[in-house]
Parts: sequence; C-alpha cells; structure tokens
Amino acid sequence: MNNVLIVHTSWYENYISQMIKVSSEILNNDFKCSIARAPGAIELAALAKNKLNKNDFVGIIFMGIIIRGETSHYDLVTHETFRSIGSLAENYCDIAIINNVICVENENQLIERLEENTKNNTNALISLIDEKSV
Repeated sequence: MNNVLIVHTSWYENYISQMIKVSSEILNNDFKCSIARAPGAIELAALAKNKLNKNDFVGIIFMGIIIRGETSHYDLVTHETFRSIGSLAENYCDIAIINNVICVENENQLIERLEENTKNNTNALISLIDEKSV
C-alpha cells in the first residue's frame, strides 16, 4: 500500500484534529497514512523533508492554520511557510505535495473553509499522486 504523509502544526489542535480526520477518512481507503507534528507552520517543510529522507512516501499533505493577528508576524509566517513548501515540492518533484495550510483573517473564516478546503486538497493530493504515477 502506498504511504502518504500528513504533516501538521501544533497550533489550534481542535481544528487540526478535524482536518486530519477529514483527510484520513478520504485517504484510508487507498493509502497508509503517517502523521508528523511540527511545532509551527514555519517548521512544516523541514519536518517533511526529514521524514522523506527516512521513508518512502508517494504524497504529502500539509495542514496548518494561520490567523492574522495585530502584527506583521502573520505576513512573515505565511510567506515563509508557502515558500518553503513550494521549494520542497520543486526539490521532490516525484512526490505529490499539497499545501492545505489555511490562512485567514479570523476564526469565522476558518470555520467556513476548514472542511471544504481539506476535502478539496485531499482529493487534489490523490489526483496528483495518480498523475505522477503515470
């Protein structure tokens, strides 16, 4: 069975748990899922790279939540998180990599997007795995 890595942040545990549940329910029919927990969004790509160097995965889905606060920290974290995930995808182009880090202005926006984004991105991961296996 093909292995998929779910890498998630430790922030907003209740919401992250929902994301993992949604994704796992979709993936568990055809894939064996491994889960790794990063302390924050900036550490997601480095943790995934560490796991890639030790295991054989056909795909990775990143899960995180970044909610805008009152400082520029949001902009720095979102930019670096997306840059590092994109860089990982370029360097490991044989592996399907999907970014399901949700960046929002407030908790209401998160609640509106959480389930649908996670379903869509998990299905996109499966499609990308299929495309890269041809």
